[in-house]
Amino acid sequence: MADKFAKKRKKRSYEQTSVKIPANVLLLDAVVRVVAQKGVEGTSTRAIATEAGHGLTDTVIYRFFSGKEDLMRQAFLRESRSYMKEMDSRFSVLWERNLPREQRMRFLWHSLWGWTTAHKTESTFLVRYYYSACFDDTAKRQYREIWMPLANRIQELVPGKETEQLFFMALETLETLASAAYPVCCGRSPDSASASEYGFRRVMGLVNEFIASESTVR
Repeated sequence: MADKFAKKRKKRSYEQTSVKIPANVLLLDAVVRVVAQKGVEGTSTRAIATEAGHGLTDTVIYRFFSGKEDLMRQAFLRESRSYMKEMDSRFSVLWERNLPREQRMRFLWHSLWGWTTAHKTESTFLVRYYYSACFDDTAKRQYREIWMPLANRIQELVPGKETEQLFFMALETLETLASAAYPVCCGRSPDSASASEYGFRRVMGLVNEFIASESTVR
């Protein structure tokens, strides 16, 4: 009998200490999946709640967010921060000054390509939101705040350029990566070395044009 009660106490203790995912996190995760599947225009609050599961209803969204647009924007900013951290962690190769510039860029590109195509849902969501009408002035301002530190970091590589110029160059490079990888991420075409190489050549063209006025790149 004592053993029976001990087992019950042990089970109850486990249930009390089990980790539950907060509802707002479930909703953020869900809207990323729904937008990746249906697009921004095809995403409804009901679809988000259904995807989130755990008995959540669409009215729960308004407990944490002002509405569907706010939820999508917060999810976009969260995924953008994650992407920025991944990109930043791979930027050290650009400081390998014993390597030619193109080789440094190639290492960085293929590393980012691999990460992007390995996170198809998140990458598809980012592209679809970025090119939607929901990407309003508020989202653009917050998005800029996320990426500006990266422009500040790479300024020492191209000392003749202003931070603002570097910021737009970084965004243009990111947009090129996203557009090149998008068909792979949303399942329209298979991943291939040729697809990655095509995107890389486009980026190198942008980079070479951008630094053409510089005599050296540190």
